[in-house]
Amino acid sequence: MCFVRAKIAGSLIDSERVARIQTLDGVEEVVVSHRQVQRGRLLAFTIHETGKKVLVELPRESTSGRWRVWVARKLVEKA
Repeated sequence: MCFVRAKIAGSLIDSERVARIQTLDGVEEVVVSHRQVQRGRLLAFTIHETGKKVLVELPRESTSGRWRVWVARKLVEKA
């Protein structure tokens, strides 16, 4: 498990948040439970690490339909 730094915003439902993650391909948005975010970070799962990038699996499907995204290593913290 890991945390990915993201911009967190409210959602239409109080118990949900919208996380905007800067990936290597652009910005991905994912709607998650408020329990999956803390202090500007989204709980995710590390799949693979290589060089300066990390493949993470998001807790839910993003608005573009992706579950796994590549992010810069500097945005990932161990949980």
